[in-house]
Amino acid sequence: MKRRFSFVTGALVLGACIFFLWMFFVAATLERTADLGGISAPPGQDARAVAYQFAAKWRHGMAGNSPIYMPGFFAAAVAIWFWCAAKSLPRMLAEGTLLLGLAAWCATILTPFAVPGIMADFRGQQGFIVSQAASSGTWVAFAQGVYSLLTWSTLIIAARWSIKLRSPKPLLIPLALNLILAFVRPWTVADFTSQWMRQTIDGEPAAVVSFLLVPIISGLLAWVELRSPRKKADALSST
Repeated sequence: MKRRFSFVTGALVLGACIFFLWMFFVAATLERTADLGGISAPPGQDARAVAYQFAAKWRHGMAGNSPIYMPGFFAAAVAIWFWCAAKSLPRMLAEGTLLLGLAAWCATILTPFAVPGIMADFRGQQGFIVSQAASSGTWVAFAQGVYSLLTWSTLIIAARWSIKLRSPKPLLIPLALNLILAFVRPWTVADFTSQWMRQTIDGEPAAVVSFLLVPIISGLLAWVELRSPRKKADALSST
């Protein structure tokens, strides 16, 4: 039973990580297209700046391409929370490295198939002309996507350990990683969270639903962790 559960959670994490990285890699193709001069902007507008901003929104599901914001983050959080249960640190590192590498490879293969979609979204919403689209992003964008997933995964695992140990110390590791992320990501957390808050206040459906999902999912995952020791204690007392 444990082996089957481990296989299922591993498969779910792989799928969630592929989805997470796929959104990052697809968005990077728009940035690459702008860098190569494949986008023509109306007079007085900066094609590269607009493309980069749109790509940042798209990778976070905030460009009308997802029913909720941050879909990859939500999917990865839930999957990783159950995957890391009862695993030792060496096992998490071994399995996590394998899953991350496989997810990056799969996301890279799937990326070209989504390029026409993001280009169509960009043309439709911004009105710019895309003469020739890049089929992939740069290695820098690839590394940023992988590092973003690594940072987010570390936060989820640290949060579960923090609840388990009743200590905030495990959260120091993702805190340090996030400080580094602020330097390697062009669009900071403050930028998209402020937009998220503004759209939530304005009553934008996707923003409101996504905002409500944060405490709901966080509460349920915390409840799962807090409930586990009680179940073990009840099982021991009944024997």
